[in-house]
Amino acid sequence: MTSPKIEVDDLKKHFKSNEDLFTRLFGWGEIEYVKAVDGVSFEIEEGESFGLAGESGCGKTTCGKSLLHLHEPTSGTVSFDGQDITDPAVRDEMDFRTEAQIIQQNPYESINPRYRVFDWVKEPLDVHGIGSEEERENTVIETIESVGLNPAEAYMHEYPSELSGGERQRVSIARAIILEPSFILADEPASMLDVSVRASILDLLDRLQDELGISILYISHDLSLLKHMCDRIGIMYLGKLVEVGPATQVINDPQHPYTKALVGSTPTIDPDDEREAAELKGDIPDPVNLPSGCRFAPRCPEATDECTVEEPPMYDTGDDQQARCILYDEEQKQTISE
Repeated sequence: MTSPKIEVDDLKKHFKSNEDLFTRLFGWGEIEYVKAVDGVSFEIEEGESFGLAGESGCGKTTCGKSLLHLHEPTSGTVSFDGQDITDPAVRDEMDFRTEAQIIQQNPYESINPRYRVFDWVKEPLDVHGIGSEEERENTVIETIESVGLNPAEAYMHEYPSELSGGERQRVSIARAIILEPSFILADEPASMLDVSVRASILDLLDRLQDELGISILYISHDLSLLKHMCDRIGIMYLGKLVEVGPATQVINDPQHPYTKALVGSTPTIDPDDEREAAELKGDIPDPVNLPSGCRFAPRCPEATDECTVEEPPMYDTGDDQQARCILYDEEQKQTISE
């Protein structure tokens, strides 16, 4: 049995929230932490597309960037092809950077405006010393055309300011795949684009994944996008995964109350799609001072007194689907029924 491409185990990333000059110099006061990612575990198989969804501030982008060491994890492990890459003594940084790449959300900020398209796409080959100059040029031309910028000669000498948003995102994708990585983090890859362009960019990513066999982690608040693009998805709330399962299954038959609320608030054009809109109480709790027990309990319409006692684990809800809710504990079910 082969190991997953990515295996995340109890990953945490906490940020200091109140460390000022006096605290650093004299150690005055107690340092508080924002628990952006607070014990997340999941796997991504070879060639699989996995999505992370949730409200803004839930920790999904921090989680994704922690996998690539754009944020150094506070604790926990991330294994890449069976190797623990959170251990600096084990991780070969240059080798890892050829295998894992990122597609940023904003194509207007992710490309250096002083670079022409050719130089920007070629830079990873220069950094890693791959191929001769002629081979690099041929690789750049082939890669630019593979992302739909044809002919390459019409784009390779342009500056980013001369390109549309969709063209810029295609350039970002070309730079991400030129090293032939086996894993890509796609952080809201279409959210900054016009609606008319989004579908073509997503179709491009879908095609490249099939052709190159890449594993992709999609990060988005758009459940309809994740349902279309992903094999499985995880729903995050305040730094925790609250539900994981096959994408279509999680969205069509959500098990966790928070997932039900997200799905219920998602617009649909299907007149026969009867969704129950869940009304959530109050505001999102302070990520520094998290509530006791289930961190969704203060807003949950199905919360009981038991929900505030301790944080629930993930429970199997059937068909490879899991939810972090005490209502799926068999003993608790029996207590409630009595």
